[in-house]
Amino acid sequence: MKIRLGNWPTLFFVVFAFGVAMGIWLAASSAVRATGTASPDFNTVAPILQKNCLACHASATKMGGFIVESYDSLMKGGKDGAAIVPGKSDASRLVEMLEGKIQPRMPFNADPLPASDIAAIKAWIDAGAKGPSAGEASTPLKPLAIPDIKPQVQVASPVAALKFSPDGKILAVGGYKEVRLMDPATGKVLATLGGHADYVRSIAFSPDGKELAAAGGPPQRGGEIKVWDVETHQILRTMQGHTDCIYSVAWSPDGKLLASGSYDKLIKLWEAATGKELRTLKDHIDAVFAVAFSPDGKWLASGSQDRSVKIWDVASGQRLYTLSEPLDGINTIVFSPSGKQIAAAGYDKTIYIWNLGEKSGSLQQSLIADEDSILSLAWSPDGKVLVSSSADNSIRFRDAATLNPLSVLENQPDWVEALAISPDGKRLAAGRFNGTLSLYDMGTSKQVLGPTLAFEPYKPAAPSASQVAAEAAHSAERAQAGEVHQ
Repeated sequence: MKIRLGNWPTLFFVVFAFGVAMGIWLAASSAVRATGTASPDFNTVAPILQKNCLACHASATKMGGFIVESYDSLMKGGKDGAAIVPGKSDASRLVEMLEGKIQPRMPFNADPLPASDIAAIKAWIDAGAKGPSAGEASTPLKPLAIPDIKPQVQVASPVAALKFSPDGKILAVGGYKEVRLMDPATGKVLATLGGHADYVRSIAFSPDGKELAAAGGPPQRGGEIKVWDVETHQILRTMQGHTDCIYSVAWSPDGKLLASGSYDKLIKLWEAATGKELRTLKDHIDAVFAVAFSPDGKWLASGSQDRSVKIWDVASGQRLYTLSEPLDGINTIVFSPSGKQIAAAGYDKTIYIWNLGEKSGSLQQSLIADEDSILSLAWSPDGKVLVSSSADNSIRFRDAATLNPLSVLENQPDWVEALAISPDGKRLAAGRFNGTLSLYDMGTSKQVLGPTLAFEPYKPAAPSASQVAAEAAHSAERAQAGEVHQ
């Protein structure tokens, strides 16, 4: 067809029609690529499951009895039956939970999946939910690799954990990849215990003070507990078993057990003398941030991001009951010296105190105690004072019986992430996110030591020749583009 230059309406119509057709084709092609409707198979949905589901539904955690590590385990379903009905995405429990038609919506406590990801899963199911072909290897899904990002500027390690030795002569301070043993009277460093895989987030001395357990581990890679000889500063054993970092470790009063709570939602009991894993306690549906033995060693308490505190029978490993009044995640718990009560606090800014019974617990009192999340709790050995630290940069001393305020240390230079009270009840140690440490008199609330920097600032490694060349080239490009001005 010939079109005269002056016949612009016809030309416009042809161009417009062509553009619309191309737009529709491109949109359709994009949708096919996004949803995999052209040839949907297990490889289409595997990366989505790996990124969003594997943390909770792996063989180590088995939340809901559902495992997504392989095609076979995915199709097997969980405790509620099959999660996928081939050819019927709308009748598949997996899709219903992703779309929020069945509660709780998945991924749990996270943003809903993008519509394109749900569409890809639905397209695969509607096409028959086919697995890898006979010629394809079906390798189990593994957690995504986490890049090792190094600091580019000099920075001090936060103080992530504090603990006094049973005789009060040593203060153990946990930070990035090491533990410092300090003299609490002078602040002098007695020893450095290095070689940890990541942050040391929790510390526990054995009841006799001869050994120290330091727990942590790299996030999403694994938990680690190193047990040290306090006198010789030698590693005695290393325990691994969690699939994510450990946030809390506790030593039983009889010295026979260690308990650990991890971001993998699990609690593990270990034989302290050998490091042998004895039992895994499963009932929390989110990260376990705190564990503590009762003074008589009969119970273990755990606090979790799932807004609950659970009481466990240590001998049997059975959960006795759940304390579920909190409105948000719990990240710190502490037994009273008598063992008849437990205090907990976390993101809802509230301190809860429960009376504990053999088969149930009752809430004695609760108080919105701070202006921001509560980071740590410490109960004085005489049972009279409860100390809290908060993200509002404060430390507060309260009457443990009433929660009435006694004194407050405001305007802390940074978050006080760790608290510890000396065995004689005279000193409070406070470790901050900026790496500083202070000791306070429990009677007067006056600072008696510090603030002192607990760890030397980390010095970044010198850049390699290739990094220097790349940065120089990038700077030249920016200068040429007019982005750099003298």
